[in-house]
Amino acid sequence: MRKQVDNLAVFDLDDTIYDGNSHFALLNYYYHTKIFTSFVMRAFGKIFPSLYMKLCYWAYNKIPQSDRYGFVLPYRQEVIKLMHEKLNAGYALVIVSNAPADLLQTAGDMLNVLAIRAEFGGKAEVVAERFCYKRIFVCTDNKTDIDLLKIADEAVITCKKEDRRYFEKRLNGKKYQFIDEGAER
Repeated sequence: MRKQVDNLAVFDLDDTIYDGNSHFALLNYYYHTKIFTSFVMRAFGKIFPSLYMKLCYWAYNKIPQSDRYGFVLPYRQEVIKLMHEKLNAGYALVIVSNAPADLLQTAGDMLNVLAIRAEFGGKAEVVAERFCYKRIFVCTDNKTDIDLLKIADEAVITCKKEDRRYFEKRLNGKKYQFIDEGAER
């Protein structure tokens, strides 16, 4: 059953609420390496994306659940501030992410916000299945969230300056606010 809300604020988790990617940060932390985010592995991931993700999920699933649950990265304070602003303006908050379910649940529990997992490119579909709303706000950094950004009435995109053109080109003239990675609002 879909939840009826007037205003919905949807936030991505990794590189948006968190200052980093929780999945890969946990892999590096647990295995005491930086191999999962190294140049070589990122290049491998560009050439063989499916195989790269299978390898990362295989290594992730070897980590005991007790170490997975409770893993938290530093928050991006400008996004936390934005969450508080939206909450005070009467928005229902939700985190929708592709992150592993236990990392996503930890973030939701820590922030006292509903957290929902979605597949890559499927966030708009998950939101439509779960909510009826009059107005939607989206905050993300993710290039695979174009579907979600296209239905947004208002959005903030957290990205590097060089990535702005990617979003501007695909959003058909819609104007959104940008927060540069590492910059305070």
